[in-house]
Amino acid sequence: MRTVRTDAPAALMPTDERSENLAFVVAGTTVLLGTLLADVFSTVALAGYFGLGPLILAAACPTLITAGVGGVTVLLGIVSGLWDDRFGTGQHIAAILLIAIQAAIAVCICVFRERQRSKLHRVQAVAEVAQRALLPAVPGRLDGVGFAARYLSAAREASVGGDLYEVVPTAHSIRVIIGDVRGKGLPAVRLASVVLGAFREAAVTWLDPEQVAAACTRAVAREAGPEDFVTALVLDIHPDGRLGMCSAGHHPPRLVSPRGASRTLTLRSPSPPLGLADQFTVTNAFWEVGDRLLLFTDGLIEARDAAGHFFDLDEHLDLLRGGGQEEALDRLTTALDTHADGALHDDLALLLVERHPAPAIPGAPSASAPPPPTVATR
Repeated sequence: MRTVRTDAPAALMPTDERSENLAFVVAGTTVLLGTLLADVFSTVALAGYFGLGPLILAAACPTLITAGVGGVTVLLGIVSGLWDDRFGTGQHIAAILLIAIQAAIAVCICVFRERQRSKLHRVQAVAEVAQRALLPAVPGRLDGVGFAARYLSAAREASVGGDLYEVVPTAHSIRVIIGDVRGKGLPAVRLASVVLGAFREAAVTWLDPEQVAAACTRAVAREAGPEDFVTALVLDIHPDGRLGMCSAGHHPPRLVSPRGASRTLTLRSPSPPLGLADQFTVTNAFWEVGDRLLLFTDGLIEARDAAGHFFDLDEHLDLLRGGGQEEALDRLTTALDTHADGALHDDLALLLVERHPAPAIPGAPSASAPPPPTVATR
């Protein structure tokens, strides 16, 4: 599982890749020392197997190290003729040639592997740029509302897919979308970019969230294939705590309150996905200061453990309480990674939104100070 924070680059080498490299180093060293000891203390000539060590090390070590180990094994093959009394014989010379060939093959494997890794790193760099162009960093705080986001890719080699989210401030509200494109690969990325482009334009054009959703579905209908669609949730956040939600076949958000139980915000008459629906219904709700909303895509609740059990989101919502929003998302993604043992089968996007106290207006009395006596209070 590859986790991409919107405010930080991904690690250059994942932990599991370092573990695999260490395993190859240990295996290669063990084989080399084992065959050497067996050749010294047994009557069977095993010098021809010395080259297996460099061949295994070639899967993890740099070219120069592999070449150095290969040279050492050739020298050991030459010296082995002294303790097995075969020095200069045809069998000894054949063993030396076999070791040299194995060492040369190991070096060739290293060169090829490093070239392929270089190409992969360039592709990953392009994918990172595409990811950040498609899903730019969400604002940490905007008009009294805090945001934190994560994108988790099912493929370790890639960090871009068909899940999407965006936050757009308007004159009357903050508009948010989260969605999931059916399918994978570049076609899904292209359709996700179509949805985001339509949302960014419609969010500042139309007054009602259902009009924004309708504009997005028209864009999907123009660009999508006959079997393509996009599930999405459009959310309007008003300064007074009102929420307006339009669902296009998407999962309802979870509301986590610091004072009470967490709950699912039930959506009234959810519509089919974008590209299949024509009309949308708005569901109104309200949230208090300190409440958090979790918006997510399929990959979160469809993650399975080794026994095939789905990740139970409702049992883990308490992880979103307390601390900062980034810290809360870290706790949730860590629990997800533990449940799925690091193996996601679908990309997923997460947005954690928190209502903060309204920003103070310059010149207005503070909440803790009594009003001036000339101002009537209610």
